[in-house]
This record gives sequence, structure tokens and C-alpha cells, in this order.
Amino acid sequence: MSADSMVQLVSYLAAQQPYEIVGTPESEWVDFKSVPPEGPYDLSTDKGKFELAKDVAAFSNAGGGLIVCGFKAKKKQTELYEVAEKVTPFDKKVVDSTKYKDVIAEYVRPLLQVKFFWYDHPEGDPEASGHYFVIEVPALPEADRWAMVTRGITDNGQFIKNSWTIPIRNGDTTAFLPQDEVYRLLNDGLRTRRGPDAAPAPAADRVKSRDDLHNALDMEETPVLFFQSVPDHPRGLVPGMYADQGLRDVLSNQDTLRGAHAFNWSTAYKHPEPREGGLLLVDAPRRGLLIESDGAVTGAAAATSEMLGWAMEQHSGGEGRRISVFVLTEITLEYFRLVDRHVLPLVGGTWTHRIVASDFTRTPARTLAAGDDPTFPFVGSPQPAASATWNHSWQALGDPERDAFEALRHIYALFGLDVTANPFVDADRVITAKLLEKKR
Repeated sequence: MSADSMVQLVSYLAAQQPYEIVGTPESEWVDFKSVPPEGPYDLSTDKGKFELAKDVAAFSNAGGGLIVCGFKAKKKQTELYEVAEKVTPFDKKVVDSTKYKDVIAEYVRPLLQVKFFWYDHPEGDPEASGHYFVIEVPALPEADRWAMVTRGITDNGQFIKNSWTIPIRNGDTTAFLPQDEVYRLLNDGLRTRRGPDAAPAPAADRVKSRDDLHNALDMEETPVLFFQSVPDHPRGLVPGMYADQGLRDVLSNQDTLRGAHAFNWSTAYKHPEPREGGLLLVDAPRRGLLIESDGAVTGAAAATSEMLGWAMEQHSGGEGRRISVFVLTEITLEYFRLVDRHVLPLVGGTWTHRIVASDFTRTPARTLAAGDDPTFPFVGSPQPAASATWNHSWQALGDPERDAFEALRHIYALFGLDVTANPFVDADRVITAKLLEKKR
């Protein structure tokens, strides 16, 4: 196996399937590093600091990428690039992420919003144990290019003051912007740029898919929260849609956190039906899923006491209908556990996730409060939804807990709340263990 995109690679790590990554070649978007005793980069030396800054700047200049620590890569005679050939997870104590941030902030310009993530190796593996460390480097917009390292390096690994370099990713290696190219850019004042940076075209907003699911669920007068995931570059029919262990089987036998009777997208009473080359799973009037022939997914959850407002009637005053924080968090996480793990890997390239809150201001308005669900009617201060057509998207991260956090961040903003008011999130992710602990 191998990963053919950043999303798929992160999805494998998040699902604790690192062996699926073995066989992935290094490229413009990924670099693998095994971990010696001093860590992936020896930040006690100038050379180690330079290597980290160089790799980050190069990926930023190449459109973004991942530095994945915990895999041994090797180039064979029959291959063009180095390929991840062995998992080498390691102890977290060999990496101090604060020092990594400090080195990048000191030696890379412009400043970049680099992110760091840990992923666990599966327990019980007799061959290996430990963790994987991933450095996620964002793409530098064209208008801000080029990212540079603010030091050069000598052959014996010492910094050269008053020097700089511009690294660029070249396949599985890093090169440097040639002097004549640097001269040209400086000499013409960057006049070759033809105006403002053009943002990449977003994935199409599948409005019709939401309407079709809305109608299939007979939710004409119902406020609905939609989840939607669309490949940025669809490639036609998804393979194995109806095959054994394909998507139809995945929908029929969902790997949920708490079983089919909890707040997820599984149902013990309905089965997915073929629909125009895709699948439709309807559990009216509560929820439904539509998977299109190209892999695009639309989920709909009713913002009523049947689903998002479950057990909240006694806490909903005359001016609104309160949404359960627990239900909202669980069904959001379950959506991305299903889509990130089972659908995104089927279609390579980048994806766009989206949430749409439809008719949340319909009388009586939907409300949401900071903190956990109340234990009696007067706890919490519910805030009403501020828009009837709330529609926001982000580039899929491929990690269910992180994508769920992004979705909740946009949902909470609809109610004038910060996502940190949700008791089941921490840093930049939903914490699955906190949800499970709540319902033990």
C-alpha cells in the first residue's frame, strides 16, 4: 500500500494504520525521517537548525507538505525516489516542539503557521511501539514568495552570518533557487507577477445534493445541519461502491463509538440504497447520508428534539430550541470518522469539508450554550443562531478529531461562541476519550 495525498497519509496515521504508508515515495509534498537518539533534527547544532528551517521553507515554496518523522526511507536501484520502507515510531521525549517552533520562527522568513501533530502507533504490535511526529507546512501564497532561511551553512555545519538561502523542493530532494533567478527577481522588482494572488478554485458547493437529501428526509419545515465533503478534483466513479467491503458495506456496518442507537450515522432499521451510482441512507426524520458516484458526501441532521436537540425540551425556553452540546459533538465526530477514514482515501488529492446550518433562525430559533449540557433548566446561557444560511468550508485535514474541531469551530461561531466553550475539545481537536467518559 501507499498514500497518494497528504489527506490520505494523515488519515492512515489517525486511524493507527502506519503500515499502509509503507511504500509511499518521497515527493514534493512529503519527506520521511527516521529518528536517531537526538531526534529527527539535532537542534543543539547549527546544522540541525539549518536542516529544519531549510525543509520547512522548501515545502512552503512547493505548495505545502508534510515532514513525517518515524519512517525509514530508502532509494532502491529500480526506483526514482526514496520510498518509506519501514516504520520506526519513537518516544515523544526526543522531540521538544517548543524548540522546533523557536527555530522556525528565528530562521525562516516570512513567518509561517507551521503545525505539529503526534500520532500513536497501534498498541500490541510486537514489532514496534511509540509515536509518529508530523510537521505540517502550509503553502506560501504566491504574493509572499519566496520563503527563505536567514542563514547559510558552511561545509562543516556552521552558520554563516549575513547570508540567506531560498530552498525549493525538487521531487524528493531540496535544491536552492539559482543565483541568476534571484538576481532576476530582484532586478525587475518582481514585475513578473501579474497582480494579486489568485486563490485556488474552491470545490463546488453541492447545493443540489443538500436539496435532494432534504427532500428525501421530508424535512421541508425543519432546521437542518448539513455536513458536506467534496473532492476538489473528482475523478469519476468511485471504485467498489457496491463491492464486498466497499462503501455500501461500510455504511451498513459502521464502526461507531457507541453503537447504532447513539448519535451517529448508523441505523439498525434502514439499509443504504443505490442512487444514481451512489448510495442513500435515510433515517427520517432524524438524519440521512448521501454518497454520490464521485465520492462526494452529504449528511443531514435535524435540529429538533429527534436529533440535535435530544432531551433538551425542558431546557428550551419559550424563545428557542436548545441544541445538545453532547449530541452535536458526537454526531460531528462520527461524520468525520466515517468520511475521513473510509471515503477520502478512495479519491486522491485534496478535499473540501463544509457545514451548512439551514433555517436555524426559524421561529423558535435554535440556541446553543457554552459548557456542557445543563443538569437542570436554569444552567447555562443559551445563545440564538445569528444567521438563517450559515455556510462555511475548509480544506479537509484527513484527521477525524481535527476536522470535527474545525466543523464545531464554525458551528459555534453561528451562535456567537468560541469553540473553546465546548468541553470536549482541547487545542485543535475533539477528544474522543472525553466523549466516551461522559457516557460511561
